[in-house]
Amino acid sequence: MIMIKRIRHHFSLKKGIKHHFHEVIKTKTDPHSIAIGFAIGTFISTLPTPGFNILLGVLVILIYERVSKIALFGSMAVWNPLTTPAVYYLSYRIGDMIFSDLPVTEIKLSLAGILLQNSRRFFVGNVILALSLSILSYFAVRKIAEIYQKRESNKDQTQSKSKKHKI
Repeated sequence: MIMIKRIRHHFSLKKGIKHHFHEVIKTKTDPHSIAIGFAIGTFISTLPTPGFNILLGVLVILIYERVSKIALFGSMAVWNPLTTPAVYYLSYRIGDMIFSDLPVTEIKLSLAGILLQNSRRFFVGNVILALSLSILSYFAVRKIAEIYQKRESNKDQTQSKSKKHKI
C-alpha cells in the first residue's frame, strides 16, 4: 500500500512539474527571459549551496529585472534534492579527470589532506558541470519556449479567424 502511494506521488510530482513548465512557457515573457531565468536557476541549483540557492535566486531577481522569476524558481524545482547526489557525483568525476595527472599533495594531517584533494576535484568539476548544464538548459528552454509560443500564437490566430467567419 505504501509503495502504491509513493508511485502515485511520483506521477503527481512529475505531472505538477510538467504543468508548471507549461505555465512558465505560456506567460507573455519573451523566450530569452524564460531561458535565462531557467539557466541561472540551473547554475545556482547545481552549485553546492544547499539552503542558500533560494536566497541567491532572490538576489538575482532583485538585480536583473528581465529574468523570468517563474522560470528561475521552476528550475530549482527540477534540480531538487533528488538530483543532487547525481550532480555531486558527476562533479567529482569531472574534477577527478582533470586532476588525475597531478601529484597528490601530502599534508601531515591525513583528514585535511583528503579534504583538500577531494574538495578541489569536486569544486572544479562542479563549476564545469554547472556551467555546462546552464548553457544546455538555456538553449533547450529557449527553443521549447519559442516553439510553444509560436504554436499558441497560431492557435489564437486560427480561433480569432473562425470567430470572425461565424459573425
